Amino acid sequence: MPNNAYLNRLNDILCQGIDHNLFSAAQLVVSDNHKNLVSLAVGKTRTLKFKNDFNAAPLPVHARTLFDVASLTKPLATASLMMKAVEEKVFNIQQKLVSIDGLAFPPYLLSNTVADLLSHQTDLIAWADFHGKLPRCVDHKIATHHVMRQIAQMPPRDDGKTWCYSDLGYILLGIMLEMAYDIDLGRLFKQKIACPLGLENDMMFVPLEHVNREEIAATCPYEGAYNQGHPDDANARALTHIAGHAGLFANAEAVAAFVRALLSKDFPVIPDMIDAFITYRSPKTPYALGWDRPTSDDSLSGRKKGDHVIGHLGFTGCSVWIDLDTQRSVTLLTNRTHLNQNPQSIAQLRRDIYTICWEL
Repeated sequence: MPNNAYLNRLNDILCQGIDHNLFSAAQLVVSDNHKNLVSLAVGKTRTLKFKNDFNAAPLPVHARTLFDVASLTKPLATASLMMKAVEEKVFNIQQKLVSIDGLAFPPYLLSNTVADLLSHQTDLIAWADFHGKLPRCVDHKIATHHVMRQIAQMPPRDDGKTWCYSDLGYILLGIMLEMAYDIDLGRLFKQKIACPLGLENDMMFVPLEHVNREEIAATCPYEGAYNQGHPDDANARALTHIAGHAGLFANAEAVAAFVRALLSKDFPVIPDMIDAFITYRSPKTPYALGWDRPTSDDSLSGRKKGDHVIGHLGFTGCSVWIDLDTQRSVTLLTNRTHLNQNPQSIAQLRRDIYTICWEL
């Protein structure tokens, strides 16, 4: 177990982040393949009230506080569900999109495969605005059709690159899964991943159906109040909070438990399928299937390009990185977007935290 000097240093860095208004809340969990080695929770779920916010005072953060994990939704929910779907022969990772009936893909995607979407090897642009202005659209299927129509009309990238990190690809993957199973992604994730792992109360979509608003770390300001329980991502809101690219809420201990199960093969997917996803390599992309890798020696993961490490970042200030050799994982969840909109504001803090955690 890490000594007190390491724990104090990690706690100090997180508290300094709060003092410097980088976020109001943070959780940090370091895990090996058996248990948590470190579990820290600091700060409050939000800052002082807006003048129009008549809710209760902010609460101290604890281990069960939920965070909007933003793009961690991609590996934790969407890629995991696609692993399950491939195991169940609903899809094949080398299946071309032209063979998938019922969805109007852009013509330039038809020769791409499911694996191409998972590893960002398509000509899709990175992002588009689907007008998620309201906290919640009522009908998920109507919202999905609206978004799908817009994606089908989008022109391809013209930058000549072989890959582009794209939210749109994961929105499509989420819609594909919903179409195949005839159930929304939130319920599908609960049924096939969260419940078998015993994480249904700590990792979920649409948390306000189950958890008090004040128990969730706030993100961006919204109409004179704070966004607490509604996704920070506007396109996830446009898709009624249930999307393949963002919308998942979790706490750091749940993410660590998820990773332990994934690496120990105590996961509701066969081991060979897990290996195929997390070890996938292509010369055209740095991504595995759902997971990122360090792409430079100053990676926010605290590791170097070429290290046997996978992970992912979330725009809200969340991240998880995994050393596949030692089976150590480090999960850092913050609510950065609650206080500032500059993703680089916590870059050095992330590197400092991860560098210390790898050395524990």
